[in-house]
This record gives sequence, C-alpha cells and structure tokens, in this order.
Amino acid sequence: MSAVMSPNAPPSAHKITPRDVTFNITDQSPKFWFDNDPFKTHFFNAFFTTFPPGEEFFVRSVIHYRGQITDPKLQQEITDFSTQEGHHSRCHQDHMDVLTRQGYTSLVRENKLIDTLGKWANRRYPLSSLLSTLALEHFTAILSHQALSEPELFADPAHEDFAPLFKWHAAEEIEHKAVAYDVYMSIDGRYWPRVVAMIGSTLGLLLILPIRMTPLLYKDGVLFSWKTWRNGLPFLFGKKGLFTKPWRHYMQFYRRDFHPWNVQDYNLIAEVQKIYEKGELLSIGKNKKTVSA
Repeated sequence: MSAVMSPNAPPSAHKITPRDVTFNITDQSPKFWFDNDPFKTHFFNAFFTTFPPGEEFFVRSVIHYRGQITDPKLQQEITDFSTQEGHHSRCHQDHMDVLTRQGYTSLVRENKLIDTLGKWANRRYPLSSLLSTLALEHFTAILSHQALSEPELFADPAHEDFAPLFKWHAAEEIEHKAVAYDVYMSIDGRYWPRVVAMIGSTLGLLLILPIRMTPLLYKDGVLFSWKTWRNGLPFLFGKKGLFTKPWRHYMQFYRRDFHPWNVQDYNLIAEVQKIYEKGELLSIGKNKKTVSA
C-alpha cells in the first residue's frame, strides 16, 4: 500500500492505546530469528536494543514541555505516548536481556553510554532533545509503515516469537507518530531547526547501527564472510531495501508544510487493534499463544 498525501490530521477513528504486553522472546528463541539470516537478525538486534534508553529519552524530551501545552487533547496524547514508550522500553529490554545471556555483551556497554548522554542532553539541551525525538520518531514511523504495508518483506520473515513484537510496536508507533512533532510546533515550530535535527539524526543512525552490529557479527564469526554482506546489504539498500523503498516518505519531512499525518496509514494497524482487543495479540505468530498483559 502506497503512502498518500492528505490534510495534517489523523483520521476520525484515531486513538493512542497503550497495550501492556509480554512477548514470548526467551533463551529458547532462535539466535538468527529474522529470515534465519545473521546480518538481518543483527541489524534488528542492533536497532531494537537502542529502544530501552532511546524510548526513555523520547519520553523525557516530550514531558519537559508538558507545562507549556494548553491543548487538553495534546496533553492526553503526551500521557498515552509516554505510557506506550514505557512499554516499548520494557519489552525491548526483555529482548536485550536474552541477547546479553547469549554473550552479546557489547550492547550493555553501548546502552549505558546512550542513556548517560541522553540524560545529559535532556538536562542541558531540552529543545535539541525534543528536535532529535521528533526526527527519530519520523524514522520509526517510516519503518513501522514498511513493516505493516509490506509484511512479506519486513515482518513475516521474523520468527513466531518476534513477529508479534514487530507488529505491536509498529502499530503503536503509527498511533503516536505526531505527538513529539505537535509538541514542538506548539512551543517553537521553526523550520530550520527540525531540518538540522533530521540531517543529524540520519547521519547518527547510519553511524551507530554499523557500530552496534559489528561486534554481534564478529562474535558469530560472520563479520568477514562475503555471504553475510552479499545477503545483508540488499536487504537494506537494494531495490526493495528497508532504507531505499521509503525514500519519498523520508523526504517529506523536509517540506515546510510537513506533518506526520500527511501519510494516512492508520488503516494499517487494524489487524493489531483487532487481535489485541480479542486478547490474541501473540497469535500474529504461528504459535497461536494468548496475549499476556
């Protein structure tokens, strides 16, 4: 399903629903859980495990300006955003704990550094922190859109223990994708700072993900394997790659009149909403387990 332009407002049915879920990611889950491929798996391992300190940074960045928000609807969305992000942090920490027990200890050290820098930035540079948050939320919205619009490429290859986590997180990212942006537009709204923030966030992600992936691939003895890169790089940068397919979606951010709801993709989360309400969120995977909340 392609992204389409529309007015800067969510659909009338839109709501942000925190869903406190426990997933079936354990020490018995397969090591190469995405398409049975080490590169693809470790890309997502490197990315997903930034969420525990990253989501907490996002929440602090948004809540800092809560006292300046007078719109009661946005106030409630800040609350729901913060609750959702708290659940995301916990669930991805559970995944991180499994990886740590498997011996991928570099992630722990890196996350301590990310957390320390994040807390420092929140204290010293709150506006820059909010700008970084809204830029990075655009990335998560893009990747969530990809995961749900083309699941055969970006979600279904995940093992049954991980597929529900993929789609749950993607759905909630789409639900709250405009909150940080709306807070910024309410308290500042200038164009050039958000453009600078997006450029910096883009470069930062392109730097941090290879840094985090390298020791994971090295530990498994596949860092210098030609097969690893032959299979992995097209997944990110090929014609249907995770980074290349949503290029136009990414570039929309640089428009002066951009708003996250220019992309009307709320319909993509209907499956997750429905099965959560039925208490069967984990049935997204093949094992048909019941949701634990």
